[in-house]
Amino acid sequence: MKYHLLAAIALALPMAAHAQAPGEESALRTVQCDYACLTGTMQQFVDALAAGDASALPLSSDLLYTENNVPLALGEGSWRTTHEVDDNGLLVADETTGHAAWFGSIRENDIASFYAVRIHVSGGLIDEAEAVIHRKSGLPAPYGDWQGMEHFAEFAQILPEEERRPRERMLAIADAYFDTVELNDGQVFAPFSEDCARLENGILTTAPIPGQQQSAAAIAAGCRAQFELGIYRINKRIRRHLPLVDEQRGVVVGAGFFDHANEFDRYLLTNGSEMKTALKWPNSITLLEAFRIRDGEIQRIEATFTYVPYFMHNPFWGDEAKFPLYAPRPAECDNHCLTANASALVSAMAGNRWQGLNWSERPVGYAENSVGIRIGESVWRTITSVDPTPLIVADAETGKAVWIGRIEEHGQPAWAAITMLSDGDAIGGADVLVRRKEYGAPYAEPVSAPQFAPLPQAGRTSRADMAAGMHAFFSALAGNGPAPDLFADDCRWLVNGQDVGTCPTPFGSPALAGIERVRDIELLAMDEARGLAVYRQYEDRPATDGSGYPLTYQVIEMARFDGGRIVRIEAFTSELPYGMRPIQHR
Repeated sequence: MKYHLLAAIALALPMAAHAQAPGEESALRTVQCDYACLTGTMQQFVDALAAGDASALPLSSDLLYTENNVPLALGEGSWRTTHEVDDNGLLVADETTGHAAWFGSIRENDIASFYAVRIHVSGGLIDEAEAVIHRKSGLPAPYGDWQGMEHFAEFAQILPEEERRPRERMLAIADAYFDTVELNDGQVFAPFSEDCARLENGILTTAPIPGQQQSAAAIAAGCRAQFELGIYRINKRIRRHLPLVDEQRGVVVGAGFFDHANEFDRYLLTNGSEMKTALKWPNSITLLEAFRIRDGEIQRIEATFTYVPYFMHNPFWGDEAKFPLYAPRPAECDNHCLTANASALVSAMAGNRWQGLNWSERPVGYAENSVGIRIGESVWRTITSVDPTPLIVADAETGKAVWIGRIEEHGQPAWAAITMLSDGDAIGGADVLVRRKEYGAPYAEPVSAPQFAPLPQAGRTSRADMAAGMHAFFSALAGNGPAPDLFADDCRWLVNGQDVGTCPTPFGSPALAGIERVRDIELLAMDEARGLAVYRQYEDRPATDGSGYPLTYQVIEMARFDGGRIVRIEAFTSELPYGMRPIQHR
């Protein structure tokens, strides 16, 4: 009797009294914002974007908002350039987890961009918003007819009970899709319907379109057939997260990266024919991708994706990489030591011979185009040769040496500006900037590094005076005012090897008017004997002047001083997603 009484009491207790699952705040799951609420909030977000005004949105005080994986304040980036949004975007939601997503296009400065965004709603407030924006550029990626784009109607249709699958199975199917794309060698892990179709940046990439060569459909038609052929073998790694599932409509949405290592520049398909990589260098695409699963098979796919630097990080997934911070120790590594280490570092990149270098025994940092990555990956696997006569500027006072010159990736030349960080007499890290031709002008194909001979003693400029001159230079650059009184009459300005004119000319002109901020300015190295001062800075260009799209440049800026005046500027730039910042130190 006593046992039965206790059991009855236990059964009568409310659910909230039971322990929740590990990591959950409550054992009781409630729907705070149902499907209509989520899709309505998502539409409200998109309408606010079109108006360029987020003030009426229900926003959490700790909102994290990103564009192409860069955290921004809501109202920056595309919010300052967008003036029109599709009225027929694809809307999906998951009332169990509070996520919603929208796929469509926007007009920025009268140019269409393909746009997808995921939001998360908690307690009625938006606390996450993750946008992926694909703009038209010189890089090889699908860019379709935004005016004629039709979203798949199936995403909005409720499935009959017998054609639905549980959340766990739907996640497994979507994950199997990414497994199939990763290292795509012809093995197919995911189930596809016979009529499976995929829309990418407004282009149907599973059915041939007359005259359309940007699509994989020009090689093979159908989802499964393309994967069986092994078209996408360049995908070394698919990093992903699947936050949204709608069982009623059979929808899963994933966010992630396709890492194109491009360790090879040609490969064989399963039918024996040869494919060549579109790009010869490492890159990643960031994406939001929606799957419609019917009767256990992937039926429809829609994706928005764009290029980002290789191995880019998603701030929603955890902490960013950080560089170790080492104090300069000139007594242990003078300029000759720094030069030797920088030369050895870059020479070892050809052939991926990193194991034999004099690395610090303490943590080592490594980044390419402002993204932290492991040594031995990325350009370590694509560089086939390096400049035999580079320009190296070493500075024992900063503990850094900057290597500037030509590299080749699978035979294709590019500019590289590589900063070596010293930990005493060992290599403590490297920060690599590479500028390739695909990003367009200003750019001149590198032949060899610029060279500068030591100056006569009378023509040398002190370290303090070079620093003061560069401070005036950056102040004028940020304010786009008149040219500072720094330049010799014959001073020339080169950007990525291309001569863009006399040094004073750009100041006060449209060429510099688009710069809103010059930030994170850092002295890398000075060489008084040759009159060289090398800095790194970031330039934010929000495109609010009506031209182009928001972007940020990482710049290695080198000035040559002679007799106290600048006689030459050599700048090397890397285009980054708008607002991107350098890796912080530990």
